[in-house]
Amino acid sequence: MRKILSVLLAAVLLTTIFGTIPAVSAEKVIPVEIYTPEDLQKIADDPGGDYILMADLDMTGIAWKALDFSGTLDGNGHAILNLTLTEMGDLKPNSCDGNKKLYETAYFGLFGTLIDSTVKNLKLMNVRARVDIDEPCFIGGLAGYAENATITDCTVVGTLELRAFDRMFGVGGVVGYGSGKIKNCTVDVTLITTDTDAKTKDEQFLGGVYATGFMDVRDCNVTIDGYTSEHGYVHNGGIVGMYMEYPLGTGKKGYITGNHVEGRITFFENNEDRRAYCKAFVGEALVNYYILDDNTQNFQKDEWKDFTEELYVISISVLKDSSHLRDDLTSHLLHIL
Repeated sequence: MRKILSVLLAAVLLTTIFGTIPAVSAEKVIPVEIYTPEDLQKIADDPGGDYILMADLDMTGIAWKALDFSGTLDGNGHAILNLTLTEMGDLKPNSCDGNKKLYETAYFGLFGTLIDSTVKNLKLMNVRARVDIDEPCFIGGLAGYAENATITDCTVVGTLELRAFDRMFGVGGVVGYGSGKIKNCTVDVTLITTDTDAKTKDEQFLGGVYATGFMDVRDCNVTIDGYTSEHGYVHNGGIVGMYMEYPLGTGKKGYITGNHVEGRITFFENNEDRRAYCKAFVGEALVNYYILDDNTQNFQKDEWKDFTEELYVISISVLKDSSHLRDDLTSHLLHIL
């Protein structure tokens, strides 16, 4: 008892002499402000930093190498305009197909990779890509690859085209491939994947939000105009082309809830053991422990049997010659030109 009283007395004396000792608080992080395209490119010098956009950025005429990012970017309600994706990022994490085969993969996007990172309040307007490649590849408007990334309150509008072969490739409106969370985003995209090698049975993926992987998607509004010309296996969805566990062995429950999908995906799968997955929300699901709830759609799939020409090429030529317009293509093609 005497020992306890001594400790209490000492504490009272210290408080009397020095006053109340303040609690130690974490230092507030001050983000780096971005005002110009050059400032945006400098993220490559410190990819783990914190950044905030302070103005709209017009990227017209700027060759863009995808950034590999592990920090935080606050778009602050501003827009990155007229970005053309021209060069992949340096990192090439593995992607995994439905048979759990791994492929070293190239990634294109504003970010090549988003790893343990956050992007919020950003508008990506008129983002464009036309990638011709002979290795596994994914394109996303915001990121080619995501790993434990969080994307909230973002907008992506644009046209992304991938011409590829070599086993594994795909295009997503926001993200190409990966894991993480996408919430409260608006997506309005034209997505095109074209298999340029009729002899190879590859795996193709296309999704209005992301192409394939294991990302939670909540409260997003998606408008999609998709075109797939494929000689392997098609996995297309208004939200995700193929929903699969990644990284393997996580065992967590996934969520695709509260989203709305508008639009159409036009596709062919020229393959004797045809599977041809194409649905409004999830093209194909390889997991059964996810919640698909409260989603709405006004979506159509348009499957073609004519494999003589790429569907996107056909769609443009048909549109230019109004006398040959197909009634069921008219509404979703008019905005292309």
